[in-house]
Amino acid sequence: MKFLDSVALAKLRNFRLELRRMAAEGRASGRHRSAWRGPSHEFAQHRAYVPGDELKSLDWKVFARQDRFFVREYQAETMLTTQILLDASGSMGYGSKWEYSCRLALALSYLVLSRGDAVGLSCFDVQPRESIPPRAQLGHLEVLDAALAARCPGEETDLPSVLERAAAQAKRRCLMILVSDLLGDPERVLQVARAVRARKHELMVLQVLDARERDFPFEGPVIFESLESQPRVFCDASAVAAAYREEISRLLRLYEAGLRAGGIAYGLFTTDQPWEGGLARLLASWQ
Repeated sequence: MKFLDSVALAKLRNFRLELRRMAAEGRASGRHRSAWRGPSHEFAQHRAYVPGDELKSLDWKVFARQDRFFVREYQAETMLTTQILLDASGSMGYGSKWEYSCRLALALSYLVLSRGDAVGLSCFDVQPRESIPPRAQLGHLEVLDAALAARCPGEETDLPSVLERAAAQAKRRCLMILVSDLLGDPERVLQVARAVRARKHELMVLQVLDARERDFPFEGPVIFESLESQPRVFCDASAVAAAYREEISRLLRLYEAGLRAGGIAYGLFTTDQPWEGGLARLLASWQ
């Protein structure tokens, strides 16, 4: 695979994407526990028999001891569908952000699949592009990898609309993982993120930036060219550096505070740092 080699897969075996915080509403068996009672191999409790219960669920050993009917209940194990939303707008093509984000998307997909749950993938710019339906087979990872390898960053993006549409189209409660640089209107993004949570979906946000977007190391006369439109901007980088750093710091604080206040897992990733470390911290904070 292009985005996950054997070394990365070996590292991921020590990671866990814990899903027990959700009472999933799937139809097939996965490996994480739900709050629902249902068919499984793990005993949960006894309860008194009531008319209408299936006779095969009666515990005859308990009846022999107490001369009363009791039903055995088991911990339900249900499949949680995870949908990964990967920003493929032009700004994601800056530096190594796209490849870094693809690695994160594949790593999270592996963690979901390794638990026996289903994961799907949607790439988007102004609207959804590739959309890979959720599957629970581990071989699905190669399908996702091939789709990402064939894709490259494209046009502008309308992140809030894409996120809102994904939540509306979800047929049941699910986990949505957004991987994006979040270089848009933060107030609108936060508003839609809160709306996603209001629909009872879980949401995890991974913000990926190039270190130069965070630190602005440029000096002197510089021409900045947009990756999503034609205009170029010529300026003295030294004159705007302080204001830029203040603004990007404000933006990052706004996202972190706004998302976490809404019960949404948030992690900031920069391409000068190994993705494994950032992912480990994010998963630890979400347990």
